[in-house]
Amino acid sequence: MASEWWSSLLNVCSGEPQVGDAGENSVLSIEKQPHEEEEDEPVILEPPAVKEPPNPPAESPVVKSSSVNEIQGDLKDMVRPEMLQEFRRKSVIEYNRLITESRRMHAESFTRAGPANRYGEMAELPPFQEGQHVPTLALINPMSGAAAGMDILQVARRCEYYKERFFNIIDVVKGQHRGGLLDVFRIELCKAKAEAEDMGTRPRVISGGGDGTGSFAIFMIFLALKADHSRAHEGLEDTGNGFIWTDEEFKASFPAIAQMPLGSANDFGNILGWGQKYPGDVACPCGPCGGREAALGQLHRWIRAVIDPKSRLANFDVWGFMPPKGAEQCNFKLAELTGKRGRNPNHKIDGKRQVVFKQAGKPVPFFVCLYFSAGIGAYMTSRFQINRRQTPLRNRAEYTRQLLGIVLESNPPQLNGRLVGINIDCEDEPYFPPKRNRPNQGRKYREVGFYNINWQAHGLHGKDRAPVSTRLCGCCGSDRKPVMFNDGKIDMFRWKFASFFKNPGTTMQTDKKEDMLLSFSSNSAFKGVFFQWDGESRFAFSPTGADFQIYIRKVLSVPVVIGPWVDTRLTGSLDNGKPVCFEFCGKDTEDVEAVKRRTVQAVSGYLDSELNATVEEIRAANFHMAGHA
Repeated sequence: MASEWWSSLLNVCSGEPQVGDAGENSVLSIEKQPHEEEEDEPVILEPPAVKEPPNPPAESPVVKSSSVNEIQGDLKDMVRPEMLQEFRRKSVIEYNRLITESRRMHAESFTRAGPANRYGEMAELPPFQEGQHVPTLALINPMSGAAAGMDILQVARRCEYYKERFFNIIDVVKGQHRGGLLDVFRIELCKAKAEAEDMGTRPRVISGGGDGTGSFAIFMIFLALKADHSRAHEGLEDTGNGFIWTDEEFKASFPAIAQMPLGSANDFGNILGWGQKYPGDVACPCGPCGGREAALGQLHRWIRAVIDPKSRLANFDVWGFMPPKGAEQCNFKLAELTGKRGRNPNHKIDGKRQVVFKQAGKPVPFFVCLYFSAGIGAYMTSRFQINRRQTPLRNRAEYTRQLLGIVLESNPPQLNGRLVGINIDCEDEPYFPPKRNRPNQGRKYREVGFYNINWQAHGLHGKDRAPVSTRLCGCCGSDRKPVMFNDGKIDMFRWKFASFFKNPGTTMQTDKKEDMLLSFSSNSAFKGVFFQWDGESRFAFSPTGADFQIYIRKVLSVPVVIGPWVDTRLTGSLDNGKPVCFEFCGKDTEDVEAVKRRTVQAVSGYLDSELNATVEEIRAANFHMAGHA
């Protein structure tokens, strides 16, 4: 599951609109004045006496528009071309100095003292031969995989090529200032793009971390390529879509993603064929089949497969939270569960265990790569985020502990353990509850959502809905299509505990759809719903108690690198009949342009204020809030 390691880190993003950051005299700081109460009889006020000035001042000079134009023309004449050229020359020199300093700090950032490197103190990555191997960058979380990410970055520092292009993703997030590490990443990405074009291919980016790192790597690529008019002379000129690459460059050169499994579940890395454990996670490190030499050998094999031009590429569907049709913004707000670490993080208030919320942090939901669901699994994920452990094995045990706790405990008064008040439409047709004309059908179900990949939490899969005879007969069910990540469809599911006996097993019945509109009814006795995407969980609600909707549709198609351990029995066909390329998706031009605008808004930080609830909004919904009476 995706970790929340970057939740606090993304809050340091520069250029985001910050609530409450307006100055004292700013328009944002002026409160709207209340209307005066009407009186039964009008109040007549005597006009104040006007005193004539003893010596009327001379008429104040008025600057006419023609004068302004003359002043501007004079200033333009004063700034001679050679002066502007000199300014730009000095600006470039200063920018290059900042880039050089960032590179130096980047190179020295992993000379740390601590435990011995699991790959060996003198270990190196396999040689990279320019012109033969595919240009590759990496964004790696050093804390993932029980700090295996840190060891891999240290090993990369011993090779000139990898030293320049393997990045600590935390440092890239922090280095968003001019001349910072994000600029270095962009420079290297553009170099890799040019090198790959000479080879007739596209560059590759290793996304190293938990499952949520996949969508985060896509976010960071867009962030690096975001245009900035004020820095156009430094290569950040807008090409017309909000980015420095044109639509054609995106299509041909958007980097193919290779997912390095450094998290707990590693669903993303596993389904793409890169394994469910990090490269070098040997079973017995001190035994004859283990040790640093064996770990390094596995890491070498993994890296060779990524940079090998023969490694297969495939299209991958990316889904996104979008405003409902006809709307400009989403109409729900988000909060995040908080509490003490332990079996039950909920607070005891008025003699009952009740949920307590805090303001939601990063990430803000937009890209969905793996799955989405509302219900018991999302609530479990929220509780797990409070109780995250240091190793993948302990994290899996914590998931189980929280699930058992939810089942055995009484529900907090703000929540329902079932799906009352939730309706879902797909392609403008009712989907959930399956018998909507009957009352309280949602009460029978525990979870509803969709899969984009055919792997969740080490065991949940999906196949097309079929009669019970087909499900029970293995040979009869061979025609049932599995969940596929490149067919332009989400695979909707709904389940209750009895579903595991009816399926039978952990392969859920699914229905292929093009979109999903979840509607929450204010007529419900409950106030909102927990949902999770790619392992991150939030609570959605309306501060005013009104109905709200969560709409998800396909927004991108991105290229991915297929690993040597892919299982096509799970993925289905990797060839969807289309050339492997990147594209912004939509049914028409307007839909496509809406995705581009939403993407720019996401990397610019504007979705934070649109989706994340303020303290006042959380309290307006009568929720208990951490740190507030």
